[in-house]
Amino acid sequence: MRRFLLLLLLLALLAPCAVQAESPARNDGPGEPFWKSINLSLLAGFDAGIGGSATSNEYRGMRSDGTFLPLIGYEGKRFYLRGVSGGVHLFRNAWFEFNAQLSYLPQHFYAGNSDSRAMRRLDDRYSSMLAGLNARLMSPIGILTLTGSTDVLGYSNGFIVDGNYSYPLVFDRLSLVPTVGLQWTDANYTDYYYGISASESRKSGLSEYDPSSSVAPYGQLSARFSFTDHWSAFASFRATFLDKEITNSPMVETSEKYSVGLGLMYRF
Repeated sequence: MRRFLLLLLLLALLAPCAVQAESPARNDGPGEPFWKSINLSLLAGFDAGIGGSATSNEYRGMRSDGTFLPLIGYEGKRFYLRGVSGGVHLFRNAWFEFNAQLSYLPQHFYAGNSDSRAMRRLDDRYSSMLAGLNARLMSPIGILTLTGSTDVLGYSNGFIVDGNYSYPLVFDRLSLVPTVGLQWTDANYTDYYYGISASESRKSGLSEYDPSSSVAPYGQLSARFSFTDHWSAFASFRATFLDKEITNSPMVETSEKYSVGLGLMYRF
């Protein structure tokens, strides 16, 4: 119930922005879909910059994670790079695209970093790469995205399905993209990152745990401000509400996960 109320609160905060978005829609040129001018990821071109992110950690005794890295974005007729994902357009028109995609999965657990003596006796869980298919439907009432992908490095051999809805908004130089979604992960994924085997249980003293598949709702707000035609800054905030199959794990001590990102980009 608490996770549901937090998600409703996030939607309520974003609702006034959706109402204001009517004005850009009326300013489109003849035959121009309104989203074409405000969905930044559809604009052909090349971006480069630098950014950083901080993510809260759901694992017991672990501190928040932070990264600082160069960023590259590219939108072409056949290929694209979007954040930690890249792929090939198998089909694309003004309203729909279907892609083959490869993406980085940052989820990990390094036992030696935990403040808990019991957690330090567990095995490490590693980040991986995902390969899959991505479909995106773009319309005047928003953007629907569905992605199915699997672990190709063989760590979890898990499968993930992610579906989300977003409504891009433009206010002069400021662009906002509120998003709500659901992510389903199969039992292989959930067990690898949150399960405790019999041997780990004997070493750590934590209870053995064998979770099944899980579903996690999330909300995200991304913003981009253009200083000039070339320079822009972006920020994002994401809140994920973990399923009980995850929160019931002896490895986990929180039911929410938050991440914040900031960056500066140059458009060529």
